[in-house]
Amino acid sequence: MQANDQFSPRPKQALKLRRSCLGCAGRIALGLISIVVIYYGSYFLLRGPRVTGPQAIAHRGDSAHAPENTLASFRQAVLVGADWLEMDVQRSADGALVVIHDETVDRTTDGSGRVVDLTLEQIRGLDAGNGERVPTFEETIQLARGSGVGIFPEAKSPALYPGIETQIVSVLEDQDYLQQAVLQSFEHAGLEAVVRDNPDLLVCPLYGLWDLSLGSVQPAEAPTVCPMAEMLLLNPWMLRQAHQDGRLVYAWFGVLEHPLVMRLILALGVDGLMVDDPQALVKIIE
Repeated sequence: MQANDQFSPRPKQALKLRRSCLGCAGRIALGLISIVVIYYGSYFLLRGPRVTGPQAIAHRGDSAHAPENTLASFRQAVLVGADWLEMDVQRSADGALVVIHDETVDRTTDGSGRVVDLTLEQIRGLDAGNGERVPTFEETIQLARGSGVGIFPEAKSPALYPGIETQIVSVLEDQDYLQQAVLQSFEHAGLEAVVRDNPDLLVCPLYGLWDLSLGSVQPAEAPTVCPMAEMLLLNPWMLRQAHQDGRLVYAWFGVLEHPLVMRLILALGVDGLMVDDPQALVKIIE
């Protein structure tokens, strides 16, 4: 019995060890919370005055309640109070600018194939949801003009469509809507080139996952920038730097679009948000 007792558990020592581990975990958790509080607290302390009248930008229209990038979606966005309409612009096989997000029509229509390989007639013959058609860029401009809102066209996949930025600008000029538009793209070199040839054009470089700085294009060339909202949560200081440079900052969501997160991003001081559900955003802003 004495030999077995030598290796038997010692409840008091085990309890003491358990308490010590819990205490260590608690101190680590408290330390992490303190770091977070200091990090964001110092940001809000130095942020400066909040933006008055942040803008509601309808991402692909009111895509939460209507087929994305369709005239129905854009009309619904205007109806619920969006200030701007955001859209994706690509080019058909015969050179027409059409409003569609993906490089293929498979996800958003009842057809299949790459946009670049299909003619305008073929694309227009597809159902984009609820009987809607893929609109032309000109049609979306006309809808925006009739509704009194501006537009954020994005030049999609410039490598597939050489010169698409220049073509978008040409259509905007033909439609007399250049002053009511902000051209977006993830391809910043294309934006820099087109703005040098069109100094009156407003451009907005887009920044995505793990882009934690907004300095790839100079403020003089791009007074507006569009970072990913989730990246602003990680590094709100790039928002402060952009404002110090005199830039407007409009954030877009990857996966975390939710009213609570919208409120948090607005509290950081953005000038506007691009959202799939503009109705929810308008209610928050109001």
